[in-house]
Amino acid sequence: MEIKQKIIFYGLCIFSIYVGFYFNENSSGGANFDYNFLIPFTLNFSKNFEQGLNYFLSNTGTLVHSPIFYILIGYLIKITKSLYFTKLLYILVCCSLPLIFYKILKLKYKKDNQIIFLFSLVIFLSPYFRTSAIWLLSDNLSLIFFGLSIYYFNKSSRSNDINFKDSFLCLFFLILCCYIRYYYCLFSLYYLFFFVRKFRQKEFFLLIFFLFILSVPAFFYFYYIFFNFDFISIVTNVSRLNIYNNGLVILSILLFYLFPFCLLQKKSFFQYLKNNKNFLSIFFVLIFSFYLITQFVFENSVDFSTKGGGVFMKIANLSNIDPLLFLSVTSFLSLIILDFFFKEKRLQNYSLLIILIFSFPLFIIYQKYFDPLFFLFFFGLIKSREIEKIFLNGNFFLFIVGFYFSFFFLFSLIYYSKGLYLL
Repeated sequence: MEIKQKIIFYGLCIFSIYVGFYFNENSSGGANFDYNFLIPFTLNFSKNFEQGLNYFLSNTGTLVHSPIFYILIGYLIKITKSLYFTKLLYILVCCSLPLIFYKILKLKYKKDNQIIFLFSLVIFLSPYFRTSAIWLLSDNLSLIFFGLSIYYFNKSSRSNDINFKDSFLCLFFLILCCYIRYYYCLFSLYYLFFFVRKFRQKEFFLLIFFLFILSVPAFFYFYYIFFNFDFISIVTNVSRLNIYNNGLVILSILLFYLFPFCLLQKKSFFQYLKNNKNFLSIFFVLIFSFYLITQFVFENSVDFSTKGGGVFMKIANLSNIDPLLFLSVTSFLSLIILDFFFKEKRLQNYSLLIILIFSFPLFIIYQKYFDPLFFLFFFGLIKSREIEKIFLNGNFFLFIVGFYFSFFFLFSLIYYSKGLYLL
């Protein structure tokens, strides 16, 4: 595919976001609600920084969040003197995320062909990416920085000789990501564990020093709110460290995204099932044991919100199926498919999965947290020959992926146009 053709395709995808902006597209369900709740904080920062910060800290719904995004957008509104123009500009900034994903794919899979490029555009089909861009939300900006951290991590680890500059940029962009949304901070542990084995002691401590210096403002912010507000009670009201429940929800959400890629590798997948019956039985025993313990010993701790939870939680609620049982089944299926992709480097890949799960110890888990995060995580960080083989399916790969996620986008558009509950 020629560069001119790529520009045309990319331009059409960007144009579709602006069309969605014109029609107030709300295909994720809650974007307009979040915008209406958060825009007063942004506008206050655009008028006066001190006034904006005091207003931001006065609301328990925002106190545990970083104010950086609202400060940046407020400053941009102050410069442009137009909220409307700022929205248009932010959409353009958000549209760099599929381009970053394309660069990650090119680098990691050492390919630059039509399949790789067109697949990178799948992000434009994400209802959550689209509405975050349209409704001036912080999700996409944090993912842009997270994507850049993945890109430079892969770039720094291409050979045995680690590049200090690329490693620094990896951590630098992760820090920027965490200043927007702190969920991703645990991925620094994975990066540092990798770097400590590759760098000489002096270089590694220099990297840690830079990491500490760049993180100082965040330490001051959390120090301030910890000692000036009832921080502990606020955190416990908006967050709940129930790793088992959250793990079930997250695994079931991942299953939704894994399905089309497993379908593309169905022959290899069935062969894997045949060869790993004993190993897979361990997953079944673990999930079933946790289900019994949760159901009969810690029954009162089971608390699945009617909001959030993703596609499979919605199916359970609409069908009046026990959500704990249904999500246990979908999580078991998710683990099987994940292990199929993880099998060559289980320790490394499961470490990433554990980090992903622990990154969201929230009372309500929304599907938007993992879309389009899934694509960056799965195709950018996971090491797997089976993932590489997916691209060998050529046009059939593009058809399956395009059809699956186009259907999801159109379904979400119709579903939320009727004012139904959030995914």
